[in-house]
Amino acid sequence: MQLHTLLAYNQPQPSLTHRRLLIAGFAPVVIFALGADSRYVLERGFDGQILSNLAAPLYFLLMLSGLRPEQRLMALIFVPFSALGEYLFSLVFQLYTYKFMMVPFYVPFGHAILFSTGLLITELPSVLANEGRVRYALLAFHAALFGGAILVLHDTLSALFGVLFVIILYRKRGRPFYLIMGVLVLYIELVGTAFGCWVWDPTPFQVLQTTNPPVGAFACYVVADILVMKIAGRLGPFLPRIMLQRNANTTQND
Repeated sequence: MQLHTLLAYNQPQPSLTHRRLLIAGFAPVVIFALGADSRYVLERGFDGQILSNLAAPLYFLLMLSGLRPEQRLMALIFVPFSALGEYLFSLVFQLYTYKFMMVPFYVPFGHAILFSTGLLITELPSVLANEGRVRYALLAFHAALFGGAILVLHDTLSALFGVLFVIILYRKRGRPFYLIMGVLVLYIELVGTAFGCWVWDPTPFQVLQTTNPPVGAFACYVVADILVMKIAGRLGPFLPRIMLQRNANTTQND
């Protein structure tokens, strides 16, 4: 599928049923992809990462079909953007390390799937109709997580992430999207570290301490979400003109 087809604004809107199916598929796809890449599978003589490298891009393409054009642009931008983020946080800062000491091919696509799933959940009618309740319930959930991490586990990295998250919520007026993303990221972090796909450094920068995984890790994802949305917002107005010019050139060549 070509880029101009993916981002065409005259396409029919994806149905609610289609979006719900994509949301429902998120959890089992994560289990499959991370389970295939797990140390358990590797120790039994099979490198299942190849299955993960196939599953993530394929499901990402399927996920694009459930997004509106402007959301597809954000999801597409998220793939290279998260690859850059993985390079910095994993290979440069070494906050966490993957099983083979390099960032797997499927990971950037996984980030984009995660982001897209958050968008879909946020726009569910049940979430929109109960936005206030969802916001306060998730605020209480995250407050309990951060409180336990700081007071019980003495997770100083999550404490810093928590400060960053509070600032973001204040500036974004507590949008449920960022709170929902926190839950989704926590799910992936728990599954990925349990399967041994990656492990967090217990003493980041040799001055902090954290758990495996840190409950506040999602703050980095939220920052990435905001940056990608801003980039897409800047690129969005130019794409229709680029596509029109491309179509005009194609017509002339024909």
